[in-house]
Amino acid sequence: MAFYQDGLELPVVDSWDRRPAERGTLFQAGSGIIEILAPAPGKECVSLRGGELAYEVDDVDEWYRRIQEKGLPIRGELVHKPWGHRTFSITDPDGIKVILYSIIG
Repeated sequence: MAFYQDGLELPVVDSWDRRPAERGTLFQAGSGIIEILAPAPGKECVSLRGGELAYEVDDVDEWYRRIQEKGLPIRGELVHKPWGHRTFSITDPDGIKVILYSIIG
C-alpha cells in the first residue's frame, strides 16, 4: 500500500480492516480508482503477469524527478512516444509495471 500512497502520492479514498481476510484500500488515480486488496493470512496471491497500469500525470518530467528522489525502481527512461506521450515506467513491489505519462500534443 505504501508504494501507491507514499511513492505515487495517490490519495486514499477508503480503506478497511474488518478481519485478516478482509483488508484493502481504494486510491484515487485521476478520474479512476485503484483497489488494492491484502491477501488473507496463509493464502497465496496469484501474481499478475503481463498486466500494466497507466497513470496520466500533468508533468511527467516532474514525476520522473520525484520518483528518482524516492528511490523507486525506474524500469524505463523518459521517452517521447509517436502517439504524443512523454512517458516512463516503474515497477511496483509485486512486479507490476506502472506507466506514468503526459500528453505532449
